[in-house]
Amino acid sequence: MVGLPSKFPFRDVFEDFLSRYEACSTYWYVPKARALKSENVEAVYSILETVFNEFLGAIWNPTTQDRLLGRLMKKGLLEPRVPDGTQQDRTALVRIWKKLLEALGLLWIQDDSEIMITDAGLDLIGGESIAARPVIESQIAKFQYPNPTIAGSYAPEFLGIVPHLFLLQILSICDYTIAFTEYELFLNLAQSHEDLDLVSNYVLHWRDLGDDERHLLLELARRVPMTQAGFRSGSFWDGDVASNPQTRYTRIHLSASYQRSFFCYPDYLDVENDSIVCRAVDQVDRLLQEHLPSLKVSTFGSLADWFAYFGDPLQKPSWFTYLCLAIDGAQARGEVEDLVAEGKNLLTKEEAEVVERKQIEKDIETFYVTNLGQLEKGLKLVDSGRQYSTPIGRIDLLCLSELGEYVVVEIKAQEARDSVFGQILRYIGWVHRNIPDAAGNVRGIILAGLFPESARYSRIGLLKGNYKQFIQFKRHGLDIQNT
Repeated sequence: MVGLPSKFPFRDVFEDFLSRYEACSTYWYVPKARALKSENVEAVYSILETVFNEFLGAIWNPTTQDRLLGRLMKKGLLEPRVPDGTQQDRTALVRIWKKLLEALGLLWIQDDSEIMITDAGLDLIGGESIAARPVIESQIAKFQYPNPTIAGSYAPEFLGIVPHLFLLQILSICDYTIAFTEYELFLNLAQSHEDLDLVSNYVLHWRDLGDDERHLLLELARRVPMTQAGFRSGSFWDGDVASNPQTRYTRIHLSASYQRSFFCYPDYLDVENDSIVCRAVDQVDRLLQEHLPSLKVSTFGSLADWFAYFGDPLQKPSWFTYLCLAIDGAQARGEVEDLVAEGKNLLTKEEAEVVERKQIEKDIETFYVTNLGQLEKGLKLVDSGRQYSTPIGRIDLLCLSELGEYVVVEIKAQEARDSVFGQILRYIGWVHRNIPDAAGNVRGIILAGLFPESARYSRIGLLKGNYKQFIQFKRHGLDIQNT
C-alpha cells in the first residue's frame, strides 16, 4: 500500500490507522431490512399485533409464511409491488420484515418451529403504538457484537461491544457530534469498548487535518480490500472504487445508512447535515453513568441463548448477566470461581445473593447429573440435556424417563417459590410444542430444598387429575451450607 508523505501531519497516528484498517475484518453489520424510522416502527407494531392475534404458536413453514403475507397485504401493511407495477418476490418481502423483527429481538422464527414473540415484543404490543419507541430504544441499547445472528467468518473477532453505547461514549468525547465519514472510517473499526481511546484519538486527529490531507487519507482507505473469507487481503483496487463492493470502504458505506437508522433511532440522537448529533446531552450522560460502571458483554453460543437474553427486557449487558450465564454454562462451580471473585464488587447486594444461589444450584445440578437414578429410576439426560438451550431460557436438566417421557427438571437451592411454577410450565410448554415426539408426553420435576404450603396449592391449581405426577416435588437433600 502507498504510504503517507513523510511530512503528513500526525503521520504515526494515521499510518497506525491505515494498518488497522487493512487488517480489520469486522464492521458494524446491520441486516439490510428496513430503515428504522417512525413509519416502519408503526408497521412493526401492527405486524407483531397480527402475529399475536392470529399466528402465535403456528409452525413456521412456507404455508404459514404465505398466509401471513396474505393477512398483512389485506391489512395494507405490505404491498408486494415496486414502482413500475410489477410484483416483488412475495417470500422476500416477508423475510425482510422478519429480519428487522429478529434484529430487534422481538420475534423468534425458525423453520419448522413455532412462532414466538419475545417478552420485549409483548411489551411493545402491550400498549398503543406510540409506546413502541421506548421498547425499541432499550433493545438497541443492548444489541451487541458478537451475537449468533451475525454469522460471518469475522464474527468471532469481536471481543465484546455494544455499538450504541460505544457511539454515545465517542460522542461524549468528541463534542457530541460525529461526521458520517468519521463514523464509517473510525467507529466501524471498534471491536470492544477497550478500543474507545484508539478510535477517539483517530477522530480528534482527523479533525486537525486540512481538506487536502483528509482527501488523501480517504483515498488510501477507499482502496483497502475487505479482509474476509472470499476476499484476498493485500490486493488493492485500482479501478472505480464505488463500483467495487470488495473494498472495505464501499462495503461499510453501503451498509452505513442501515447502521445509522438502527443505532441512532433513540430520540436523543439525530442525523443531520451528514453528521450524527446529540440532541439531549444530559440524557446521554445519564445513560452512560447508568450502564458503564457494570458493563460486561457476554458471549452466546446459540441463537436460542441469544434470543432468551436479548428478548428479555429485564436483562442487560452487565457483570450480573455475565456471571449468571457463566455459571449456567459451567460444568462445576470451580470453573467460574475466579470470574465471580473478579465481578462480585460490581454487583448489588440482591445480585450477589442471586449469584451465590446459582452457584449452589450448580453444585446440586452437578451432583444429580451423575446420580439421576436417585431422582427417579431409569432417568437419563437427552443429548445436550444439561442446561438445554431454548429461546425462553435454559432448562436445568432435560431428561427421558424409563417410559420415554420427557422430564423437565428445575433446580432451586432453597424453597420452591410460586415463580418456579410459571418457569417450569413455560419450559414444559416449549418442549411440548417444539420437540416432535414430546407433544403430550412431557412432565416436570421441581428439585428444591423446601416446599411451602403455597407450593402444594400451586400444583393443585393446574386442575389436572394427575397433578402429582405431572409436576413432582423432590427434595435435593443436600446441605447447602456445606455444598
